Amino acid sequence: MVNRRDAILALAVGALAPRLAASQAPVKSIGVLSLSRNPTWSAFTQALEKLGWTEGKNIRFEHAIADGKSYLLPELAAGLIRKNVDVLFADGPDAAVDAARATKTIPVVFFGAAFPVEQGIVETLARPGGNVTGVVFHSAYVKQLEFVRQVAPRAKRVAHFRMPTATRTIDGKPFPGLFPLIESTAKGMGLEMKSFPVTKPEDFEQAFKDIKAWQAQALVIYATPPTLFARQQIVTFANANRIPSFADWRGFADAGGLFSYGPVIWELRVQAARQLDRVLRGARPADLPVELPATYEFVINQKTAAALDIRIPRELMLRADQVIE
Repeated sequence: MVNRRDAILALAVGALAPRLAASQAPVKSIGVLSLSRNPTWSAFTQALEKLGWTEGKNIRFEHAIADGKSYLLPELAAGLIRKNVDVLFADGPDAAVDAARATKTIPVVFFGAAFPVEQGIVETLARPGGNVTGVVFHSAYVKQLEFVRQVAPRAKRVAHFRMPTATRTIDGKPFPGLFPLIESTAKGMGLEMKSFPVTKPEDFEQAFKDIKAWQAQALVIYATPPTLFARQQIVTFANANRIPSFADWRGFADAGGLFSYGPVIWELRVQAARQLDRVLRGARPADLPVELPATYEFVINQKTAAALDIRIPRELMLRADQVIE
């Protein structure tokens, strides 16, 4: 016969069992492969916490950062695989390519690759088909060129930074990305665009000299690991040489750039966290559509405009999501 005390104890243990099982569940290891430290990493970890994943509690990050040296990424990816991580998180376009090349079995979630289909990272956006899924960063390049035309109507020569390693294919072949289309579009608008390659922080000094020698009249900045890392340096150069700058991430406008129009990076981080959450809970990357940016934002730095003696058209001021005074 079961007495009342034993019955109460059995009920208590039964109620506690799910919690005990959860607390005893193995910690998931996430291998983080990146070219450099990303300034928006905290937004990603905060989003993961809201989804129930806390570092040191039920997840563990294994960071492998190349410190701006893209040639180190393949070996860093191999090192994460040797650690038998549960998931690879490829933070940035370079990392996405090298993670996809490194394994066909460990699930991979990428953040920031602009051309995952063309680069061979996934089969299609809707049906990735393999062990990789993620979130795309799309630059609204036509809008940026339109802003150049409206804000700097006399500008003819527009410089932009190009990161060659960000558009490799998984076969190691070069892929031009949107640059031929961007330069063709610019030509149709009466603009001459010229790219200046940068793959690591040390490249910017020479790129700045070349941009000045070319007498650029505007600068378009696309968010890549090197430009994100050097955004203050880029903005300082542009403003010191009175070159209006137009970027696709608001971090440049916050740093003193003239304009930014592009995806809301914090929301992209939340999207990436959700993708990783699904994979950690057992979803197959092959069945998870690659996500596109959901929201774009337009920021004007009026303080920089005044310093450069540039008058921003009223219609643009009214369209801006934020004006930095």
